[in-house]
Amino acid sequence: MRALTVLLGLVLICALLPVGAQAQYYKPPESDLDPSIMVIDEKKFLGAKLDGNVPLITKDGKEVPLSSFLGQPLILVLAYYTCDGSCSVINHELIKMLDDVKRVQHGKDYRILTLSFDNHDNLKTTGAFRRKLEGIEKYKDSWTLATFKNEADLKAQTAKIGFKFFWSPQDRLFLHPGAFLFFSPEGRLIRILYPSQADAGDVDLALLDARQGQFRPQEIINFAISLCYSYNYQDGKYTLSIPIFVGFGALGIGITTLFSSLYIYRRRQQKILKGEIDEAQSA
Repeated sequence: MRALTVLLGLVLICALLPVGAQAQYYKPPESDLDPSIMVIDEKKFLGAKLDGNVPLITKDGKEVPLSSFLGQPLILVLAYYTCDGSCSVINHELIKMLDDVKRVQHGKDYRILTLSFDNHDNLKTTGAFRRKLEGIEKYKDSWTLATFKNEADLKAQTAKIGFKFFWSPQDRLFLHPGAFLFFSPEGRLIRILYPSQADAGDVDLALLDARQGQFRPQEIINFAISLCYSYNYQDGKYTLSIPIFVGFGALGIGITTLFSSLYIYRRRQQKILKGEIDEAQSA
């Protein structure tokens, strides 16, 4: 009986072994993909400057230097033109947000550039991608689609601003950040916004930030607005600047206290003077 029990136990163990091996074999592999590649390290790369001498090829086949898009704030969207998903969505989101931007005008106050990071993109794929972007025609004089002329420049400029991208053979697509990058007129990276977190108001404020304090005299309101908001890295949005309001509040209290003290002092002096006059008249 004991031998039979041992035998049954061995059979049970043997029966379970293939199941365990099979379960291990079909276990989905854990991804070793670093999720940080989907975002840009702002604190590390803010202030990085693009090379204005880098040649680009526009959708019309013209070769132009990157500097031709600078001289005023620039919104840069890095994408690739054979993308069937996120790249079109990101550009569409920017179109919708820009429709609600009111404080600055495209073409006059800023420009937009969608630039491919895929060295296989060409005039055909650029044109096909642009035709997908419904609503972009209203920005035809201020929004350009282009590619890098040289792969070496592509790698150097994307690395300079911390934009990482990888080709996934299994999915047959690029993994990359989806972001709006704001540059100053000199080509320095000033702000990075993500479509899932930002709205038109954030785009508006990022463009004001990108002006780096260069406001025309008649734009005093825009300047004041830019001072009242600060960028919240944790939320990826602009929020009211509490220190500014505290400072203005303290200033207001100080001014009120000063004028109140002067008023009280003046009334007291008037009473003293009136008392002296009355006393003199009584005498």
